[in-house]
Amino acid sequence: MVRFIKFLAYTLFFIMSVLIFLPKENLYFLLEKELAKQDIFISNETISTGLFSIELEDAVVTYEGIEVAKIIRSDFELFLLYDKVELKEIELSSLISNYWPSKIENVVVTYSVIDPVNIHAVAEGTFGQIVAEYSLEDSRVSVVLKPSKLIFKKYRSTLRYFKKSKDGEYTYEKSL
Repeated sequence: MVRFIKFLAYTLFFIMSVLIFLPKENLYFLLEKELAKQDIFISNETISTGLFSIELEDAVVTYEGIEVAKIIRSDFELFLLYDKVELKEIELSSLISNYWPSKIENVVVTYSVIDPVNIHAVAEGTFGQIVAEYSLEDSRVSVVLKPSKLIFKKYRSTLRYFKKSKDGEYTYEKSL
């Protein structure tokens, strides 16, 4: 029993050490490199690292050379068994604001080993609330939109891409 407790303690110490001393900035630069393959670039950001996290401030996101969004604050929390990315105060570009509200208050993306084949996301903003899930197994995205009154007033044409359910939610599914 004592050996098992020692083994468990050493294992926990090793895992905590790896998480604390993990080069978090290098992981972020690897993410940027992978996004660049898709022609998505993040620039002008200020990076700071914590014990288990990395924070970005004032990031500008461009896609194919066009500025798409400005993200005021991003928090990446890496725990190996449960990872979370939280994006706060996103301002979409004026090109997108013709089709979708330009203010997104909060986006939370999570991945857990409990559900290893799905990535979950929740977004809130002037559009209402979006709950999304991406399946790694079959590359399928599912989105459920609970629209705000603003969507019905100004962005009604965008809802044509969604299917309306009986409870007033709008769903969208696509294989990528």
